[in-house]
Amino acid sequence: MLAASISAAGTTAAQTREGADSAQKILPDTDNSKAAEALLLGYRLADYARATKDARAMMVAAKIVEAAPVKEGSDKGTLDREAKPGATPKPLTGADLFDEAAKLAAGDADLVAEIEAARTEVGKGVACPCNSLRVVQYVPGKTTWTVRASFRGGEPKVIGVRRDSATPLALKVFDENGSLICQDMSGNVTLYCRINPIWSGPYVIQAINYGEQGTGVALVTS
Repeated sequence: MLAASISAAGTTAAQTREGADSAQKILPDTDNSKAAEALLLGYRLADYARATKDARAMMVAAKIVEAAPVKEGSDKGTLDREAKPGATPKPLTGADLFDEAAKLAAGDADLVAEIEAARTEVGKGVACPCNSLRVVQYVPGKTTWTVRASFRGGEPKVIGVRRDSATPLALKVFDENGSLICQDMSGNVTLYCRINPIWSGPYVIQAINYGEQGTGVALVTS
């Protein structure tokens, strides 16, 4: 389900600051990266459950997404083409996935009851004040959505995008030197990158719609 590729050449080219250690470091998770990982895991599990019509897997995905602490971001970035008026995508929520699970379980009263019990139970949780962000944007066909962000050195950054249609999408992340440091070209519904910044600085995240049709896209960052 997950196919993110790290550009070795891009990583080497990115080490241009004086005194920077060019060795790749695996940084320990933070609360923020754990929150983003959880949300993206829930999205990927939902993609699997939808493809296999697995109501129980969809219920688990719903519980993960509903419990993942995430804030709705306001920075919409820029598009290299104008979006059509009225195109206002909404983020996929745990409540949406519980509804899907119930539809998939239709005809199985016991499973429907289990799903509704899970919905009630997860609703009692309290989200922690984490800084993982989700931003939704409508991306027209043949269009690149660009979001600029500042990452802190020594903290892992988890980045994912999810499309809400069948259009082909790609995820790319560049450092301040314009070097490609991570990309996911897998064609999956949910795309994923994880990077380990050596220093603090600006980065560029791009979700590229290669298809003819527009799509709603959710960007998740830790």
